[in-house]
Amino acid sequence: MSPSPPSLVLLHQGAGPTIDHFLAAPLERLGCGRQDLDSRHDPAAELARLNGPPSLLVVVRALPAPWLRPLRGLRRQGCRLVYLMDDDLLDPAAAGSLPDTYRRRLRQAITAQRRHVPGLFDEVWVTSAALAGKYAHLSPRLLPLDPHPRLLQRQPRLQLAYLGTAAHQREFAWLLPLLTALQQRWQHTHVDLFGDLTINRQFRHLPRVRLLHPMDWERYLQETGSRSIDLLLCPLLEDPFNAGRAAVKIVDAARLGAVGLYSDREPYRSSVRHGQTGLLLADDQHLWLEAIAALVDAPGQRRALAEGGLAMVRELGRRPGCTTHPLERVLVV
Repeated sequence: MSPSPPSLVLLHQGAGPTIDHFLAAPLERLGCGRQDLDSRHDPAAELARLNGPPSLLVVVRALPAPWLRPLRGLRRQGCRLVYLMDDDLLDPAAAGSLPDTYRRRLRQAITAQRRHVPGLFDEVWVTSAALAGKYAHLSPRLLPLDPHPRLLQRQPRLQLAYLGTAAHQREFAWLLPLLTALQQRWQHTHVDLFGDLTINRQFRHLPRVRLLHPMDWERYLQETGSRSIDLLLCPLLEDPFNAGRAAVKIVDAARLGAVGLYSDREPYRSSVRHGQTGLLLADDQHLWLEAIAALVDAPGQRRALAEGGLAMVRELGRRPGCTTHPLERVLVV
């Protein structure tokens, strides 16, 4: 026995926000299953995924020209068609203040086909009283704002960051397989990176990875200081130039309230107490991934390590036997 056709089809171009705010919740309450089709794809290929004409098809926002004839065919087969509009998409003049590129996309998606809406659709649904009033001649139905419960749920999130600059090309290359494995293993890990176009091209395919443009020092402090970081990744590969670096990333970890994960070499080896003020790790991505895994669901351990790192940084310059600062010899009489 062949599967029956779906009772409801949503035809859209990735209109997740509209669906989640106005359709998903009532559909679930009604126990109505749905099938989504992508109107950016070839109509014949998309419709071939159906087992027959649905009872109802809702076109959400976009109505590309290649879909006009197939939709008319579905309507002749008894499918009821609805057009859902959550912006003023049928009036080109209303989009006059929008950027040119956005207007061109709207024209291709819907405004060039706007004259077909009254005759093609059995109903028009809108999402605001202003749209209902403007398009009263279409006898629209006003949908209530009905957000899906998942929009109101607090999502677990573990924030990681690597704050290296363009000088750390080798470290970025080393991080790529680590972050690839990380984002495949968990769905709630998010990563911030600072990088130029070259770095963007390396990492932009990874989910939940945000690329921030390089910025001057004051903006960097404001940008990074306003966010909470759980784990700060600080790989530093063996290199003649890296050998002369200072352990400044321990300060970044402290001011961000993060656990610092550091390469087990100088300058970190003599500054960080492994397991107390941070983690010292060999240059093996598998070891780093497992170290992260041990901390993902251990907020207490993360908190203890972050607090230990902060205490360590607060003691800098005040430790017994600390080298006298050259300024003291110059300025103190």
